Amino acid sequence: MMITILIIGQVNDVPNQIRYQRVLALAEAYPLYVVTTSPLPDVLRGKVREVHLVGRWLSMWRTCLKLARRLGTEGEVVVHTVYAPRPMIAGFLCRAMVPCRWVYDLYDHPSLTWSNVRGVRRLLKRGIWHLALSRMLRLADVWVIGMHPGILSHLPVPRRECRLVLSVGPGIQNWPAVAAGSTRRSEIIVCYAGPLRLKRGADLIAAWARSYEGPAASLHLMGHEDGDAVASIEAVREEAQRRGLRIVRHGWTDHAKVLDILQSGDIGLCPIDPDVLNYRYAYPVKVIEYKSQGLVPVATDGHGVRALIRHGETGFVARYSAESLGRAISEAIIACQDPDCRQKLGANMRKSVEGRDWKTLNHRLMADIETALVVAT
Repeated sequence: MMITILIIGQVNDVPNQIRYQRVLALAEAYPLYVVTTSPLPDVLRGKVREVHLVGRWLSMWRTCLKLARRLGTEGEVVVHTVYAPRPMIAGFLCRAMVPCRWVYDLYDHPSLTWSNVRGVRRLLKRGIWHLALSRMLRLADVWVIGMHPGILSHLPVPRRECRLVLSVGPGIQNWPAVAAGSTRRSEIIVCYAGPLRLKRGADLIAAWARSYEGPAASLHLMGHEDGDAVASIEAVREEAQRRGLRIVRHGWTDHAKVLDILQSGDIGLCPIDPDVLNYRYAYPVKVIEYKSQGLVPVATDGHGVRALIRHGETGFVARYSAESLGRAISEAIIACQDPDCRQKLGANMRKSVEGRDWKTLNHRLMADIETALVVAT
């Protein structure tokens, strides 16, 4: 019997997030023991055997080693860790000190841990990754490449014995009862769902709002807010209002409410800083979510974006600049105002997300991981 220990950080009660789906997929496939720094959502807590709440450093490593040794007497143990440095070290220690195998799950890149810091801390974090952590990965038995495959160019060369499992990117959990954007309204509804940060293009969105030219429209912003990003949005609110663009900040919002807002929308924004190498920014879950809810996605170019969007057919792609993003949004608005074009876009988007339900993707991923582990023995 194969027993899995998942070492992970905070998991939100948001079914379309990768962390949530990893817990769900592993719990449905194997006896699952979770070591985490935050309590699991209730809906997931009942699906796992045990949850061990730990601190960020030594208590995590001690708990993982103790748990792996105990479970090793009951069956074959697989330690499944995420991209973050502390879980990664825990996986390395278990693999080196306990009879078990290690699956390293790269649905984000460790650059996420230094993308928002500067100075000595940034140099220290990058140095630790290049000099130590990246070398630890060579001991892993399986790498799950949940990002766009281009991330392999930023990783060390794996051992010959290591097996790679390539996922097909993000999926969707909640499908709308009816196609969004099908009802004609007096205004165009533009949505942004995700952390409101400068790294997520809040300054580009603000620049577009300041110079907006078009029909009556509203911009709905949903997600955790960063102070600098909020300041950039609020600085243009009055000018945008004079130009016919109403701005609504919802802040952090329950996922069900986010879906309700998206289903009433026309366009979904996904501006991404191309300098950040990670799944959230560079191969966006939101593009899939927008398309599944019937919104026309407008995203800035980066790793994997063009694998999800064909410009003018299943959405619109722009360079990471205010001018380019503004032109792409204008194209999307024009398309949404043309009934024939809007219908064609909707049909193309629905076709492009067929087979991307999380249940199908999770089943395929677990089968691929199990095959890789068998080959690695």
